Amino acid sequence: MKHIGLIVLLLTTTLLAACEQKPYKPPVPHTEPDKSATKLFEPQREALDKAKGVGKTVEQASQELKEATEKATGN
Repeated sequence: MKHIGLIVLLLTTTLLAACEQKPYKPPVPHTEPDKSATKLFEPQREALDKAKGVGKTVEQASQELKEATEKATGN
């Protein structure tokens, strides 16, 4: 009788362990990239381009001033 109880206990334990549920992993949705994300840094790029343009203008004015100064002093 003791062996039958032990066998039933082992079988029950084995069945419960085999039927254990795996952790649920929700499916990952497949979404297309947001088009507004591509324009994320657009204002910064525009400001940088504008700053580069101003830098060229200042450089050109500096060069013209230098040439005018050299012409006026006769060097």
